[in-house]
Amino acid sequence: MVSIDSLLNEVALCRRRVADYGDMGGVIYNATTFSATHPVRISPGVPREVRDGNAEYVEATTVIYTHTGTDFARDDEIVHGSNVYEVIGVRSPSVSNHHVALVCKVQTDGI
Repeated sequence: MVSIDSLLNEVALCRRRVADYGDMGGVIYNATTFSATHPVRISPGVPREVRDGNAEYVEATTVIYTHTGTDFARDDEIVHGSNVYEVIGVRSPSVSNHHVALVCKVQTDGI
């Protein structure tokens, strides 16, 4: 079996939004980096048309592969160059301890 490490051809920054409370009691979310140089493989994005009321736009989703051992969760962000990917799902493969696939939405509105 091929090691997943040989297939991970990029390095990305991984961050998680953490809740903090302001002086007036409001919730403020700060992005905290939990891995600055995480090995990943980013598949090409797949666009789909979305209709939300009167608004129509195209939303792209992609799969980012990485090794096991890091706990990823929904709403984590993967930053690669100028691209920011929001994790919308985490799935494990049928072969245990081989890799993790992060289903991500490509963010287009910045942070």
